[in-house]
Amino acid sequence: MRRDYFDRYAGVMPTLSALRRRAAWFSEARVNFLPTNTAVGHSTLATGADPAVHGVTVNNIYDRFHRRRLDIFAGMTPQPLMALTLADVWQLETSGRAIVLAQGSIDRAATPLAGHGACQLNGAPIVAVGYDETTGAWHTNPDCFRLPEYLKRLNASALWSTESEWLHHKVDSPAAVRRSALFPAFEADAMTAMIEHEPLGEDGVADLLLMNDKGADFVGHRYGPDSDELRLTLGELDRNLARIIGALEARVGKDYLLAVSADHGMPSAPPERRHLAPEVMDLLDQKFDPEGKQIVTSYEPENAQMFVDEDRLAHLGVTLDDLARFLEAQPFVFAAFTHEEVRRAAESSR
Repeated sequence: MRRDYFDRYAGVMPTLSALRRRAAWFSEARVNFLPTNTAVGHSTLATGADPAVHGVTVNNIYDRFHRRRLDIFAGMTPQPLMALTLADVWQLETSGRAIVLAQGSIDRAATPLAGHGACQLNGAPIVAVGYDETTGAWHTNPDCFRLPEYLKRLNASALWSTESEWLHHKVDSPAAVRRSALFPAFEADAMTAMIEHEPLGEDGVADLLLMNDKGADFVGHRYGPDSDELRLTLGELDRNLARIIGALEARVGKDYLLAVSADHGMPSAPPERRHLAPEVMDLLDQKFDPEGKQIVTSYEPENAQMFVDEDRLAHLGVTLDDLARFLEAQPFVFAAFTHEEVRRAAESSR
């Protein structure tokens, strides 16, 4: 959710625009961290700590032994988070009396918001759910969190029919539908159900609701921040935010504090200037290994890490420095570092 959306798309966001007019608006409030992606951003917001402290520095890592990608927080496992979150601290501070509800439309957002739940010492299994793009349902990690029965009945398949389209885009699967303006209503259905079913505001202990509203991210990444798709999605996000606020006020009145933030924005680069991972890998193969094409075992631009087969490099008489300098020579690459350069830099900074 970019800062400029609040001006550019104010006409389709009356709820957020009204909140901005009557609330405290911090136009220069920033928390700087790298890389600016979901897992790192939510962990930073949830803990108030830098990545060097909370330990989450990427969306995913590469398992070199099994040669596969591992997503941070997959299955809503909070163990990578090495600091207490707001939800964790509030559980402990209130001796578990506070109602804590957390929802996110991807595990890497839902889990840091939820914190550790029952997986911390003296913790309780708070209600925390993430969206499963395979099944279209809400899911959780039952070791740490709780998935209520009323949420198990919700499924995103209700948003489309077999031939369904949105702006000429297919939305006939749980993965596709969340990249459309149909999805914010499904997210709001879950949050309003939590508000209506859980005992919020029934004692003198402040309760905590945490929500990752993912439409601006899913649609913005797919179609760009200047697209009609994003404009329509922001309108639906705003309309469903009004639903959530209405449900909250019907339950607890107006004695509440609402904070709205974002974990990152996104560039407006046109498609012709984008360089995707396969293209970069092909460049290296064409230059150094045109016959075997076996140099790169994994490249995840999200975490800015490329893994190479060093045995293959040795066979070709190529070094990591050769690869790094070749990549830096590309007009779209600012810098490339080998693991040895990173190690030396880390040692010199101690």
